[in-house]
Amino acid sequence: MSFNRYIPTEYRQNLSKYKYSGIDDSLLSRYVLGPYWTKLVTFFPITMAPNSITGLGFLCVVANLLTMFYFAPDMTGVCPSWAYYSFGIGLFVYQSLDAIDGKQARRTGTSGPLGELFDHGCDALNTSLEVILAANALQLNQSWWTILSHFLTLANFYLSTWEEYHTGTLYLSAFSGPVEGILMIVILYLITGFFGTGIWLHTVRSYLGLSPDFLPMIPDMQLNHFFVAFGTIGLIGNILTGFQHVIKARKDKNLPVAPALVGVLPYVGMSLVAFFWLNASPEIVNEHLVPWILYIGLSFGYTVGLMITAHVTHQPFPLFNVSFLPLLFGAFNANLPTFGFERLFGSHMENIYLWSCLAFSAAAYAHFAINVVNDLCDYFDIWCFTIKHPKKAE
Repeated sequence: MSFNRYIPTEYRQNLSKYKYSGIDDSLLSRYVLGPYWTKLVTFFPITMAPNSITGLGFLCVVANLLTMFYFAPDMTGVCPSWAYYSFGIGLFVYQSLDAIDGKQARRTGTSGPLGELFDHGCDALNTSLEVILAANALQLNQSWWTILSHFLTLANFYLSTWEEYHTGTLYLSAFSGPVEGILMIVILYLITGFFGTGIWLHTVRSYLGLSPDFLPMIPDMQLNHFFVAFGTIGLIGNILTGFQHVIKARKDKNLPVAPALVGVLPYVGMSLVAFFWLNASPEIVNEHLVPWILYIGLSFGYTVGLMITAHVTHQPFPLFNVSFLPLLFGAFNANLPTFGFERLFGSHMENIYLWSCLAFSAAAYAHFAINVVNDLCDYFDIWCFTIKHPKKAE
């Protein structure tokens, strides 16, 4: 029986029309990683479900996060060298398993929308978890730099999902986050393990041994801040490319462009709301950033999940959802003094409210994931983590 909140009955039959479409322009994928992935998938039994491979990779990242919390529960401590090596290995394993789940689906004849939903869902959650791990490795710690890096990574993911919704194709550029971006972070972890976290606190010019007057165009900023600035440049490029693809797709279908562009506004709007909250409550940035990132990460996972569900079922683009409500209320409460009113609850209670937001978003995400997975399994008569009806490989 269909659960109509996420997949209404009138859209359910569109699940059968789904067909994955992707374009990967990465030379690294084509000539280096591609052959490695093709070989790697053959080590997995034909009886293993693709989602189990994806889930196994995600558990590696969760293990990395738990390791970091053991040594640096507030993100500000320094982990042992072996821990940073394990972060790099865990992320590389995640990327590898995430890349071959589609190949395993084709091997087992189990390709379908459930795989895309599960794959993208893990990717969305991993985005925030890696921000925490990378912030610790780079010694960004609890700061606006970490907030900015979180915004950049989520913006790239949101933009890619929005682009896929309107074009029907997942585009990976010559330099993309899932391929080159992840490998850069892997290398970052390995460098941290070898040289220590202090290496990222050097300025670019001092690290290169340049005098103040030599090549003045090279910025005199810390290496960890330089990486965040580099990410900002990458986001600008992805915005321009994403808009170009969506505008072309809409024009090719003789559809108006403006309604598609409206789909960017939820992320922009919620980012501004988040800024106003954090700006009014700097103690969140400096003291309570862990529950904040986890809350925003789960809310983002829920939002992206709704977008992907709408994509595979041809539903209208979701512009608002319940995960935005705690964010709106938190920002409203924090900014009441600006308008001459007292806060409904003070800053001493804000940490408790943040953990409540995290619990709310976790419950909302779990409700969404369980119901959508069950609905798709019911519709296709399949199981999520095991192969119910073994088929001949495609």
